[in-house]
Amino acid sequence: MRRLNFEPPEPYATYIGPAVILNGKLRSNLPLDLRCVLHGSLEGTFIRIDHNADIETGMCTAQHAVIAGRFTGSMNVADTIVILPNANVLADIKAANIRIFEGAKFEGDIEITGISPTNYVRD
Repeated sequence: MRRLNFEPPEPYATYIGPAVILNGKLRSNLPLDLRCVLHGSLEGTFIRIDHNADIETGMCTAQHAVIAGRFTGSMNVADTIVILPNANVLADIKAANIRIFEGAKFEGDIEITGISPTNYVRD
């Protein structure tokens, strides 16, 4: 079995700090590290929502997502979503793989879409 990695394969291209409040659409084709407040839509390859972040979206789409902070909305993740201890998630999630750690708070619906091509391992 493959061990989950909670960091992107390349360095974070964008870091948005805790002093920032965003309203609108945020899109990146490189890894995002969010520690801000965001109200709007979110799209990226690898999205990390830090323990200080408060993200409220109509829709968030990503290849991979790691949530350590607060997330409210809908999330569509092509590969893996990880919800870390102390995260607070109120969401409808659709993902190929999901891992929720003990201590995380989750309320919503989960739809597992199946094995993603990047997680498929042949014997």
